Amino acid sequence: MKPLDVDLVKRTQNGDIRAFEKLFLSYQKRVYNLAFRMSGNEADAADLTQETFIHAYQSIARIKNAEAFSTWLFRIAANLCKNHRKAAKLNCDSLENLFDENGEVAIEAMAENPEIAVERDERDSLIQEALNALSDEHRAVVVLHHLEGMPLAEITKLLNCRVGTVKSRLARAREELKRKLRSYVES
Repeated sequence: MKPLDVDLVKRTQNGDIRAFEKLFLSYQKRVYNLAFRMSGNEADAADLTQETFIHAYQSIARIKNAEAFSTWLFRIAANLCKNHRKAAKLNCDSLENLFDENGEVAIEAMAENPEIAVERDERDSLIQEALNALSDEHRAVVVLHHLEGMPLAEITKLLNCRVGTVKSRLARAREELKRKLRSYVES
């Protein structure tokens, strides 16, 4: 963690709201990306990101070690995502994303070749579908390690388990993803 972040945590603990705003700006995108990969839905990811920072702000006074802020923050996000998936057994995309503010079907202008855009969207959709099919434990390690670039040591702290457990979950998740995406990769 950056020394500036440690200072911002300590200042937030002393009631400096501006310091928390800076922490929010520093970590918001990474928390959103984690929430999106865990939920598979932009609206849910935005809500989960907001919930994460609300919870963090309300609980930040309890952090004894300011250096552990990022691990603590990502643990909050991961737990909220896990609880959200349990509560929402059906994983459906929100219909509101299909319409603009006038109720018209939203059509994005594609600056690139439409065939390439369709192939990319199909690939991204298949990958997200495969991620969503993983267990919460396997999805979490894949998202944190491969998509967020988090080192194994930090993941072990965040998930409160041993390095061997994280490695095992990662290996099993990779095998499951490889199996689920085999037809797409081979074609």
